[in-house]
Amino acid sequence: MSAFGWKPVSGQLWWPWPLDESGARALVREFADRTLLGAFAGGNPAAGQTVVEFLLARDPEGRVAVLDTDGAAVAGPDYRMLAQSLSLTAGAAVDIDGFEYEAPAADAAFELDPAAAETGLAADEAADPAVLRTVMVGQFRREDLLMFGALNAVPLDVLSDDSKPGRRIVVVHGGASPGLYNWPESTKPIAAFMNLDGLRAFEAWLPGSRKDPANNFWHAWQPQAKPFPSTDRASAEALRLLGTLIRAADPHTDALAAVFGLDQSAEARLSELLRGEDSETVLAQTAGALGLPRLAGELAESGQAHGHSTEHFPVLPIGKAVLELLATPMTGNSPLARWHRKVLAHPELLAGSAAVAAGAAAMLLRSAGRPAGRPNGFLRAGALTLAAEAASELALYGYLKFRRR
Repeated sequence: MSAFGWKPVSGQLWWPWPLDESGARALVREFADRTLLGAFAGGNPAAGQTVVEFLLARDPEGRVAVLDTDGAAVAGPDYRMLAQSLSLTAGAAVDIDGFEYEAPAADAAFELDPAAAETGLAADEAADPAVLRTVMVGQFRREDLLMFGALNAVPLDVLSDDSKPGRRIVVVHGGASPGLYNWPESTKPIAAFMNLDGLRAFEAWLPGSRKDPANNFWHAWQPQAKPFPSTDRASAEALRLLGTLIRAADPHTDALAAVFGLDQSAEARLSELLRGEDSETVLAQTAGALGLPRLAGELAESGQAHGHSTEHFPVLPIGKAVLELLATPMTGNSPLARWHRKVLAHPELLAGSAAVAAGAAAMLLRSAGRPAGRPNGFLRAGALTLAAEAASELALYGYLKFRRR
């Protein structure tokens, strides 16, 4: 693939309501008519799906691979233009290689009728609510879990991992986005086992910047990729490129093995599980292959921790969760970390600092009220900033005194 400059990219289409049968067939025809070289990552789209994933190839200039009249792979439209065009045609939000686009509803060509989709699903959804459960394993701090729960508005059940001091197993009930939270480095590696209404998935965040894709791992157990119908007339060279695309979507476990300390046989077992079929035990088996408690995968299936001691973390108001986070000593030897630890040990310093900030705010406000010719707007802005700082320091001071009592 490198000889042609192609690189594999993935994409998604998603709708706020499920596809119906006619919509799924129309989507397959749409990809075929565009003569794109690629595949549907989870098999052909089917009725009931709200997300459809696909695989493509693009060149260094951003143009995706299409098939010419001879079946050879050639450069086609820019992937960003393709995303916009697909969104306009399918009435979906589209993401291709990190570029997102959602066409206004009025501009969509064959947008599905939400009323028709809701008619057949409302009764089933009421009787059988969707299961959205994530189980995370990592060196979590209590205050980070409280903040995470508050930001996502989800309660948490927390268990201690007896096999490793300080490591916790956290059951998240409901929809949440662990990857968007800025977890401290001391928390990592973090493994997450997910049961998303029948879709089983595994995700990991490794030490290092969370913005570096090399430190994030995602895998979902889903059907084999299905090439677009247009590839029936692809040349042998184009078929080799297609095979490379599909193989590139296979999970690469090198970084996981290094971080979790897996030997060659353990990594082979993990790869076998990730490439294998979906089952009710695959999450527990994957946890065991990583050297983590199988209980994490079992909890993702059942949500029940019978016989295990569990601490329940309710959803806190954001303000209280922020105070919990601020009341936790910072680590490290930076001047800010040392100052923070000193303030937490002597809360009265906050009261003094708040008094100074409030006095300075009052002086700036008085100056702002003097005759024109002075930059009054800047003075008022500075006064408001200092007043806000004084209020936050007083709030933290009061919370620390309350915790001590």
